[in-house]
Amino acid sequence: MMLHPMLSRYLKCISACLIGAGAHAFAQAQPQPQAAASDPAAILQRISNAARELSYAGVFVHSIAENSNASRITHISSHGEEWEKIESLDGPAREIIRRNEEMYCYQPDSKTMRLDRRISGKFFPALLNGTPQSIMESYRVRVGSTERISGHDCQWVILEPKDALRFLQNLCAEIGSGLLVRAKMLNNRNQVIEQFTFTELRLGKDATRDFGRSHFKSRLQEKQNGWQTDDSAQRELKNTDTGWVVTSPPAGFKKIMEMKRTLAGKTQPVSHLVFSDGLASISVFVEPIQNGAKGLSNGAEDGMYSYALRPVGDHQVTVLGEVPIGTAQMLANGVLPKSR
Repeated sequence: MMLHPMLSRYLKCISACLIGAGAHAFAQAQPQPQAAASDPAAILQRISNAARELSYAGVFVHSIAENSNASRITHISSHGEEWEKIESLDGPAREIIRRNEEMYCYQPDSKTMRLDRRISGKFFPALLNGTPQSIMESYRVRVGSTERISGHDCQWVILEPKDALRFLQNLCAEIGSGLLVRAKMLNNRNQVIEQFTFTELRLGKDATRDFGRSHFKSRLQEKQNGWQTDDSAQRELKNTDTGWVVTSPPAGFKKIMEMKRTLAGKTQPVSHLVFSDGLASISVFVEPIQNGAKGLSNGAEDGMYSYALRPVGDHQVTVLGEVPIGTAQMLANGVLPKSR
């Protein structure tokens, strides 16, 4: 099944710069002791910390259905800052340089540098975007078997949904550091619908010996001349009251961002609300229905994504997320204009 044509615009909106990225800025961490298997919060915190605090370099493959793409990542944490470079190895040439939350996304074919900020979504190996406590509200955490992947021993950590509102998540964390080496998302038929895997991985400062803040800064500077800059996404990514609210969102999902966005082909700004359970994310888009057209009302599940469409008065509501179809429909049914 093909994703509804209307959804491709919104999918681009929330993933234009996404070939991978990291999370928040922390100082370089020393090797951490392995978390006790009986302490789920400590296990999740260790995985979360490793992606932000460690230095590492390697190549990972992102697979959805029959499609896969490889990217090279170099991540350093130095002097209280995170620096990261990600290069696409398949398809159109793209490169991201990230300093903490700021992302500089280079598209050589159009010689365009797009400024963006990380909001939500899949950013391997920093897949956990919530606190351990918020994640454990919705998932049961248990430790599975060990496995050797790309030369690294890792421990499987299974995040089982407590309800039918989200997908099963299997994470394999490198035993010595806690860094994710592989991650799988499975549907209720136990089919893998998304997977990240490091095919090459080097850990520690030796892995990034040839990289430092000066290297990343020079990469930024050398691409200033002759490139056009698109900072529209960065300017729009500011919390604002859109005039819309979701009543009784699905259990565990909390609003993490609300903004107005300008999308190609739209004459008016689109309201965009983002919800997350600490692992999965859902976007809600609300836009005026143009020229008396009839609003759409349907939905479907397509691999890792589900969408739900619903007219509310003279506005069209579109919900898109990495959740089962029932969750997207539940959230769409709760979208209403704020009472004045």
